[in-house]
Order: sequence, then structure tokens, then C-alpha cells
Amino acid sequence: MRVFLFITLSLAASLALLFGATEIERRAIVGRYTGVNGAAILITFVVSFVGSLVVVALATIWGGWIYLFHLLPMTVLYHFFMGVFLVHGLQKTSERVALEDQAARQRMAVA
Repeated sequence: MRVFLFITLSLAASLALLFGATEIERRAIVGRYTGVNGAAILITFVVSFVGSLVVVALATIWGGWIYLFHLLPMTVLYHFFMGVFLVHGLQKTSERVALEDQAARQRMAVA
């Protein structure tokens, strides 16, 4: 039961970290900030993945080898799908902002 609680809390922390970094990136896109775009989400994914590997190691030590065989593939899949969905959402936001900028430039050119 302790291992399950530990894994659940670790997953919640990872989700909060990834969604927080995605929100930072989204605000940078919408605010049209220039600079190191994508660094927050990239660093967060690396930190989350390395942290997940530590969680897998600790769960294996506390609960046995079965946790290794279940958690290791799941952490890889979790980070893969979270990366795909979060980056896809950021790309959609970026496209929307680019279209708004393009429409604004066209309106200024006509006026």
C-alpha cells in the first residue's frame, strides 16, 4: 500500500510539473515573448523522466521486481504520450497566434 501511495504522489507531482511548464510555454507564446522557446518544457520533461526512473528504482527496492517490469514501460509510455499531447497543444496555440499576427498585419497593410 505504501508503494502505491508513493507512486500515486509521484505521478501527481509529475503531472503538476508538466502542466505547469506547459502553461509557462503557453503564456510565452500568447505573450509573444522571444528567447529560448521550449526550454521550460524540455527541461521539465527531462527532470520528470529522471525522477520517474528514481521512483521506479525505489518501488523496485520496496516492492519487488514486479514493479520494475510494470513501471518502467509505463513511465516511458506516459512521458511519450504526455510529450505528444502537450507539445501538440502548444503547436496549436502557436499556429493560432501566428494566424492572429498575420491577420493583424494584413489589416494594417490595407489601412
